[in-house]
Amino acid sequence: MQRFINNRANFIDNFCSKHSWLDQLAINDYHLLAMLWNFFLIIIPFTLVYLLDVFWRKTKFSKLYQKIIALIVSFFWLLFIPNTIYIVSDIRHLLDYCPADSAGRVCVEHAWMIAFFFLYGSLGWVFFVYLLRQMSALLEKIYGLFASKVFILAIMPLISLGVLLGLINRWNSWDIFIRPVAVANNSLIYFSNFSYLVDWLIFTVFLYILYYLGKLLFKKNIKLSSFYR
Repeated sequence: MQRFINNRANFIDNFCSKHSWLDQLAINDYHLLAMLWNFFLIIIPFTLVYLLDVFWRKTKFSKLYQKIIALIVSFFWLLFIPNTIYIVSDIRHLLDYCPADSAGRVCVEHAWMIAFFFLYGSLGWVFFVYLLRQMSALLEKIYGLFASKVFILAIMPLISLGVLLGLINRWNSWDIFIRPVAVANNSLIYFSNFSYLVDWLIFTVFLYILYYLGKLLFKKNIKLSSFYR
């Protein structure tokens, strides 16, 4: 099966390759600078929702241009929210860290990487749940509980598609502005190719599980009310 991939060099990999000491700061070919970069990308949707809340409290989106601004900010939020689950997918860097003949596919050298990538991926899960609840809480305050619940149901397939476009096709969030036609064509593959469609559907189901399980586990530990006083 043909795989449609963005062949442009990854920003982090390209930057590290030009600085040898950064290139050496890696765990099983995963650059540690990428970890900092991913955490930075998570700050963006958090900040956007906070700004949306401030904007709503001041304007109530009473005018048309205010509604348009809110839609634009929400669109940018949607572009960056898949980066949370992309962190979870980085656990794939555990593959082949041991020789093929290792007993039970476990080796003594670098066994600690299992704990490292598990913790890193778990942080992505926590951020995923937190940021979705942050946006959901804002929508509940503006439009009511029903709208916030519908939002969660509707947004998950889009997040799933965004993650797969980054994971499989190697697109970044900002590529939608740089090469919109190519990104759109790759997106259509997930509805026209059976293997891609199955990946998307199953991935979406697991995102629902991750969200609702995380919401259940973290409901006493994640305080959202402090952002909306």
